[in-house]
Amino acid sequence: MLRLYGYIAIWRRGPQDLPAVGILLPLTIGAYVLLSALLGQLLPPQRPDWLVQLAADVIFVAVWYWVLLRIVGRSERYVQTAAALFGVQTVLAVPSIVSVWLVARYASDAFWQIPVYIAAVAVLIWTLLAIAHILRSTLERGLGLCLLLAFSQMLAEELAFLAMFSAGH
Repeated sequence: MLRLYGYIAIWRRGPQDLPAVGILLPLTIGAYVLLSALLGQLLPPQRPDWLVQLAADVIFVAVWYWVLLRIVGRSERYVQTAAALFGVQTVLAVPSIVSVWLVARYASDAFWQIPVYIAAVAVLIWTLLAIAHILRSTLERGLGLCLLLAFSQMLAEELAFLAMFSAGH
């Protein structure tokens, strides 16, 4: 299954290629959470509440796309779409988490700062494009609109997390 999620991340497959079975979504979310938690244990955490943020991320993404698919009348595609989204996040967890850690680690190192930021932006763009690809297949709309929807989700989540997790820090 991981190979299929990898193919979705590089646009060779889509959410329609996933089985529409109810157990797929919780298994995929479980894999994403376990891998993210493992990486969080291996790398020194940037924040003490990172496990809460991980749980909030799962809830936010699941609810965001459930609402989106309800609004556009495609709720029957939710399981495959959400499984594809979390599967791609699982595939991209290592480069995503490592790039965030490296950005924080080398924030004040002039030599490494630029290459680390370039790598982090590349991972962010890859993630954005992979999500847009999933949405394009699900919504049967153009890539531009799907990029806008993917970016809107990422921005809304970031702003919500800044509001929730930055208070008092």
